[in-house]
Amino acid sequence: MDARFEAALLLHRAGTLSEAENGFRQLLRIMPGQVHARIALAAVLVDASRPQEAQALLQRALEETADPNLKAQLYLGLSMALRRQRQDDEALTACDNAQALNPALPGIALHRAEALQNLRRHDEALAVLKEALAHLPGDPSLHHLYNDLLHRLGRKDEFLKSYERAPASRPLLLGKAFFLTQDNRAAEAHEIYSTMLARDFGDPVAAMGAANALSAMKRHDEAGIAYDALLARHGESADLLRRAAEPALLLGDPAKAAHLCERALARAPRDGSCLALLSIASRMLGDGRDDMLNGYDTLVKSYDLTPPDGFSDMDGFNHELGAVLDGLHHGTGEYLGQSLRGGTQTPDNLFGAGHALVEKLQARIDQALARYIAELEEDEAHPFLSRRAHNFRHAGSWSSRLGDCGFHVNHLHPMGWISAVYYVAVPGAVKDETARQGWIKFGEPSFDLPLKTPIRRVLQPAAGRLVLFPSYMWHGTIPFRDTAARTTIAFDVVPEG
Repeated sequence: MDARFEAALLLHRAGTLSEAENGFRQLLRIMPGQVHARIALAAVLVDASRPQEAQALLQRALEETADPNLKAQLYLGLSMALRRQRQDDEALTACDNAQALNPALPGIALHRAEALQNLRRHDEALAVLKEALAHLPGDPSLHHLYNDLLHRLGRKDEFLKSYERAPASRPLLLGKAFFLTQDNRAAEAHEIYSTMLARDFGDPVAAMGAANALSAMKRHDEAGIAYDALLARHGESADLLRRAAEPALLLGDPAKAAHLCERALARAPRDGSCLALLSIASRMLGDGRDDMLNGYDTLVKSYDLTPPDGFSDMDGFNHELGAVLDGLHHGTGEYLGQSLRGGTQTPDNLFGAGHALVEKLQARIDQALARYIAELEEDEAHPFLSRRAHNFRHAGSWSSRLGDCGFHVNHLHPMGWISAVYYVAVPGAVKDETARQGWIKFGEPSFDLPLKTPIRRVLQPAAGRLVLFPSYMWHGTIPFRDTAARTTIAFDVVPEG
């Protein structure tokens, strides 16, 4: 039975949720009382945007379990299921119950802090995390959540100080270097990676971090040399080949970048980041693969949705939906490492969380998705079209709100198949068809290159409009000036079955 359990856990970690769910359910058919399998199955259901099912499963297990340590774990899982439904006060109560049964149970502080953030009780969340760090100074997850919240709150004086008070372990050094890189402090990150390499020259993660920091510092020659050395020492993994392609592009060698991407795609044919880099190399080479991969005129489509049941027009629906979303945004600044600038973004998944208006919208979205997929051509050799399947699931969903001068930097969604944005509210500035403020743009990479046509296509936002496109396609937002907000729901889709 241990082998079955471990196999299902591995499937969950790999993101194959339906297979992981089947694995745990098969185990529970053999051993119905296996509490750890119930907890693990609930975690899969939460990640599959089915937190209500996870809640019911955990509540039944709590009624049938007497062991206090197991009950504490069940309460902690219940806290997550409740939080994903934004029942945050109830999630805090579940944390209290878990702590009463087992005060030393790992993860209580993280769950409590997340629920407090959802309730906009940010100072309390910081206090919980700071206290937990005093007891567990070597816990990377606590440091990450604490410093992420500090950054979003603009508490620059305390940002990253927790790492200075902790032992300089490898996980914590990597964690601090990540924040420094995302905060545009690449030189400081490079110093950390260099310190790590002085301790262990063969550390591939530190070596990749150092090479990436060199590239961020615009020392592209040195970055290219560092990646060549890494490939010679550690072999040609898809991840390493892809990372080496970016400095090659920045050094003006698209042929080398394309060759690196081709070798990576031979190992991982659906690597979204690699496909995005290959599209840029192709454009620089003029070999036509950019258009073939991205289908700017055929694979980017927009749909003006019809009102959901119970609403006579989209204006009324979007007005009510916007009010619901107001209560779900944290009210803090943007997350480090994400594309949003000058706005806020909701945590966790919107779809499946039990919000009635979001579910009504999702029904309309899924109809448009089914139509989009049905209209795709069949092409087994194409990295996007070859994944065509009638069944699909949402692999992530969130709301973004941009304010005056806000925008999304150019990015892609490497874990998705189809990506999408639905416009709940748009500012008046988007009506200007010359300036195109607030419009979504496609094809422009996240780094500066002398491309003749960096933007290959733009689309005008409109409230009630859904835009669908391949997840590996570069996209971003043209900044806008307006006092009114630009509110969206975005999500990724992956094929299933």
